[in-house]
Amino acid sequence: MRFAPYASLLALAACGDSGNTTQSSDATGNTQSPTGVSTDEPTTTPTSGTPTTTAGTADTGGSATEAMTGGSTSVASTSATEATTATSATSTGEASSGGVLDTTTGQGSTTGGMDTGVDTDCGGGDIQFSYIWISNSPEGTVSKIDTETLIEVARYRTGPQGSDPSRTSVNLKGDVAVTNRDGSITKIGAIDDQCKEKNGQPGIQTSSGPNDVLAWGADECVLWNTLLMPASRPAAWTSGELIDPNNPCSGFTGEKVWTSAPTGNDAFVYILDGETGAILDQVLVPGANGGLGIYGGAVDQNNDFWGVTYSAGPLVHVDYDTMIAETIPLPIGSAYGFTVDAKGRSWVGGWDGNLQRYDPVAKSWTKAMIPPQYPVLSRGMNDTNGELWIAALFEPQGLLRIDTDTATFIEHIGAATLVGIQEPTGASIDVQGKIWLVDQSKNGGGAFVYNPMTKMASWVGGLNGPYTYSDMTGYALKNVAPQ
Repeated sequence: MRFAPYASLLALAACGDSGNTTQSSDATGNTQSPTGVSTDEPTTTPTSGTPTTTAGTADTGGSATEAMTGGSTSVASTSATEATTATSATSTGEASSGGVLDTTTGQGSTTGGMDTGVDTDCGGGDIQFSYIWISNSPEGTVSKIDTETLIEVARYRTGPQGSDPSRTSVNLKGDVAVTNRDGSITKIGAIDDQCKEKNGQPGIQTSSGPNDVLAWGADECVLWNTLLMPASRPAAWTSGELIDPNNPCSGFTGEKVWTSAPTGNDAFVYILDGETGAILDQVLVPGANGGLGIYGGAVDQNNDFWGVTYSAGPLVHVDYDTMIAETIPLPIGSAYGFTVDAKGRSWVGGWDGNLQRYDPVAKSWTKAMIPPQYPVLSRGMNDTNGELWIAALFEPQGLLRIDTDTATFIEHIGAATLVGIQEPTGASIDVQGKIWLVDQSKNGGGAFVYNPMTKMASWVGGLNGPYTYSDMTGYALKNVAPQ
């Protein structure tokens, strides 16, 4: 089976998340909106604005039963004119150009179209490129690893010194957005055709490997950097719109990226222009902090944003078209790991070993049935072919496999296969269906690559304290994108 470009995330201070939770307020105690920035260098010359919100009323909460229902609170968005804006940035050129993670040599190959992973008229062909992007948090860089060769082909600074990157999100062209805990988000182009000449020298000056990290502002594949409030974490690309609505192989244009940052007891959710990094709109979501803000995020088939607030929730939903936000209480347990599956259902994993699924159509919760011998802490997780793969931190550490429809346990892959596993963080899936499990501490940091067909695992080392809970390959986005 072949897949095209390819949820989510999560971490915590006690387990190595060094995120800063400092908030901003004016003399009256009112929370302030962030400063937005994005420039060619990239540098930071901010402009700012202050959002307004209107709170809704809360319904009654749900019960902690096996099939559970919960109430929600709605919040109105800021208007586009009130939203914080950013200065103009470098773009990658025509939206229809550039490669995709799993391109075709047929109809879609020259338009940026993608192989949908099913039989269509897009043609056959070889994978053009397939990368996983893993943050080296203490180093302030992100590694680009070829998922076919398992070789790190580039490493980039994600901001000035102290940027502290964590979550990565990959769009359907293969470009990555990286959030930095210092309060910013950076876009990096996947291939030279999607990078931008800016220094007058022939060709694209960019990293060629882990030992070739260019100074901040010098790498021409680092396209923009936008300032947010401190302690920003989630990132989630939208799929964009089909260039030709009648041709599923025509590729996508107009991609945007969601992100968030906490402020006081609340959190901002932003949507940014994917080409420039400008903040297009934002909404302040009351009660969505929990200490470290919205900890993980992903999109559904409508490009709506879904995320979960660290520790006790709530689940947060922001409508793509209206920017109206709702908060949905968790019926049981705590919140940590998060993803949205192929059917648009949110999955929340917690400190207490509970894993629960929210169905937005039925507006109900279901608790997953996990054997008691696996008291796992669910960290980053991802869904493929109706199966959820979870990075499990608590003993026994490893990968947990769950049926997404029945919410039942399938298997646990532990230290016998993942030899030397020490501190798993995020799980992701590549174009060939291999499962990547980032390990923050083994041999200084790296990732296991597990093949579900052969039941064998490889090790990719040389990383520096990698800490990524997110859609590192774009597979989660591909899972919900229009087919």
